[in-house]
Amino acid sequence: MTTTVYRGGESVARPRPPDGRRSGRLVQDRRRFLVTSLAAVGAYVVSCRGSVWIVGPGRAWAAEMQALDAELAETLLHMTRALYPHDFLGDAHYAAVVADLDAEAAGFDDKEHLEMLRSGMLELNDAAGGTFTSANDEQREQALARIAGSPFFEAVRGKTIVSLYNQPEVWKQFGYEGPSYEQGGYLFNGFNDLDWLPDPPAEASPPVQL
Repeated sequence: MTTTVYRGGESVARPRPPDGRRSGRLVQDRRRFLVTSLAAVGAYVVSCRGSVWIVGPGRAWAAEMQALDAELAETLLHMTRALYPHDFLGDAHYAAVVADLDAEAAGFDDKEHLEMLRSGMLELNDAAGGTFTSANDEQREQALARIAGSPFFEAVRGKTIVSLYNQPEVWKQFGYEGPSYEQGGYLFNGFNDLDWLPDPPAEASPPVQL
């Protein structure tokens, strides 16, 4: 069996995504996950039996959409990475953001929020001079700058900030050890251990005044 795969505005045949319903944000094939980790880039969007999935490289993971169509899901996957690009983060982390955007759109009784996302995608495509997914990095940056401040831009940007940087796996990629309250707080657990951040200039971190 094959499914429809959307990439860069075109559709091609690709094997179907993992079977089964998602548990939480992502369905993970643990055997493939050992080979294709969350750091892998190259996710694609498939439409199968009326369902839309974002599928990871090697089908190591998959996220099923509830409200977003394939084109919108693919656009949001590329848009979230373009807004906050990190080469060391895999597509799974950005797919989790799209899953949150999808869950939010599905949670409204009316379709107004979903229609805002769809119309925003059309505006973004127009700003990119074609489709955002097929644009190069410079064109994407310019397209985002053109729609900055729009309800669509702010909705996606706001969700990305919260959803992307609230993932413990993302914390690890940055070197952040996570909250310390479970270990009794920072006072006796390296309160000044900030090696996951660059050293601040002296004027930004003055000496303690006694």
